[in-house]
Amino acid sequence: MGAENNFAVDWTEDVTQLSSPSRLFRYNAVIFMSTTRDTLDDPAQTALRQYIRGGGGFVGIHNAFGTEYNWEWYEGLLGGANYYDHGRNQPGTVVTMGGRDVSTAGLPARWDFTDEWYNLVPFPSRVRILAKVDESTLPEGPTGGSGHPGHGRNHPVSWCQYYDGGRSWVTTLGHAVEAWTDTPMTGDGYFLRHVLGGIESAMGHSPFCQ
Repeated sequence: MGAENNFAVDWTEDVTQLSSPSRLFRYNAVIFMSTTRDTLDDPAQTALRQYIRGGGGFVGIHNAFGTEYNWEWYEGLLGGANYYDHGRNQPGTVVTMGGRDVSTAGLPARWDFTDEWYNLVPFPSRVRILAKVDESTLPEGPTGGSGHPGHGRNHPVSWCQYYDGGRSWVTTLGHAVEAWTDTPMTGDGYFLRHVLGGIESAMGHSPFCQ
């Protein structure tokens, strides 16, 4: 995605690469790509917070919501939201909430996709909702494995916010490997366009959170 859109990408699973703000300030955005559980040590937590406070960009994808459960600041970075559970991996219809933002521009009003549709506790607050899932289109319903009944008519899957001096764009979508590879999957083109817009706006290359 970076090569096709003229931005460089460094990828790592080594937490020491996030050990200081000076390392992170070389980048326009930090992306958590399906991270999980207690990902960061103390130096990395401090560096990420200082990076965001210094005007950095953050993108959280899918299980970024299953990360750093006990860190209140990070929960705020996710929009004051967190993962609770999800129903079965199943097809559904994503509803685009307007086309002003760069991450929703050009997307149809409704598009089909398959994912784990995350239920959220806490629910996102003081954010701009960019996309949600129409729960009525889920053949096996929204009820999660831990009993969450879903969010009814307002079940967000992507949103953005300015947070603590920086920019945060997040989506609960992105579970399927096929969504990221050349293997065809219904709606994957729309999904990747959505994520690309989120990344470019979080980097500051495009207007953010319109």
